[in-house]
Amino acid sequence: MGYKHFVSMNIAIIGAGSVSEKLAERLAIAGHEIFIGLKDEQPVSESLLTHFENVQACTIGNAACEADIIIMAVPVAEIREAAYLLGDVRKKIIIGASGNVRPRTDDFVHTVNAIKAITGAQHVVKSFTCAGYDDLLDPGFKEKARDMFVAGDSKKAKEIVKLLATDMGFANCYDFGDNDTIPLLEDMAKFWYNLAITQKLGQKISFKLIRG
Repeated sequence: MGYKHFVSMNIAIIGAGSVSEKLAERLAIAGHEIFIGLKDEQPVSESLLTHFENVQACTIGNAACEADIIIMAVPVAEIREAAYLLGDVRKKIIIGASGNVRPRTDDFVHTVNAIKAITGAQHVVKSFTCAGYDDLLDPGFKEKARDMFVAGDSKKAKEIVKLLATDMGFANCYDFGDNDTIPLLEDMAKFWYNLAITQKLGQKISFKLIRG
């Protein structure tokens, strides 16, 4: 697709709630056209729609149709249902942003594999799971900015994620590896959840890679 930082992209963010709205707000500030894809009964913040002319809410199918890039920000348990509602997205880039903090079991949902199997899309990666929603909106500034990570087999999708992370204000977006490293990336999300929620350090914590 040949995207560059100054090109406005059409981005669908699938899901309701704080994570999807913070992603929508930050990417709208960066100048992208945002389509929040919702099931009929799901609400979206009126202030978000009023404040940003480049954000609109619609059905999941319409959002996916309008977008070149799709960010799946629904709970893990709803991934399959949402993927079926996307329609024909075989040629589009899909970013799985659903964090899974539950213990891994035999019926563990590998969200990237599930999305690939249902949609037939090949450019599917995992990212935006190792930070709280406050960090998605305000990742810091310059040398103090947080880092982001991406995992998956698609180099094309990874490059897009790196551009979006930069647009959102993250210092770096590091390549975590291919599909087989996605469970490690999800373990980082569990590590974050343990510190932020279980150990009560608060959600304004994130990861920063320091080189010696």
